[in-house]
Amino acid sequence: MFATKNEREHFRQSRDEKVVFQIFTSAHGTLPPGTVVRCSTKDISARGIRIQLDRPLSEGSMLELGVEISDRPGIIFLAGEVKWCKALADSKRSQAGLEIKERESDDFGLWQGELGRWSLYSCDFEQA
Repeated sequence: MFATKNEREHFRQSRDEKVVFQIFTSAHGTLPPGTVVRCSTKDISARGIRIQLDRPLSEGSMLELGVEISDRPGIIFLAGEVKWCKALADSKRSQAGLEIKERESDDFGLWQGELGRWSLYSCDFEQA
């Protein structure tokens, strides 16, 4: 697990976590609202998640996310918007970048807390 900046506002950490999401709105109708998809994360940050999945998503789609963190009980519920989606070379799989949206009705604060905890562990590891 490592953190990188890569010209982004927030540091990203490579994480392979389970995600289940439901499409709330779909900008271009590739997958209709109500569709439920299981996938995994590739990396995460305070305001974004990169996921890998078996089908493409349309940019602008709004998602209701449930992220299951491997070293913590329960599920963190978030909202996100698809900012980009690309097919992987020589594969039927896609990767998509999601921007996390802050809402009072979800676990955004909890998400920020988990990222802070991981960042501390990551910094300690890099200094050792």
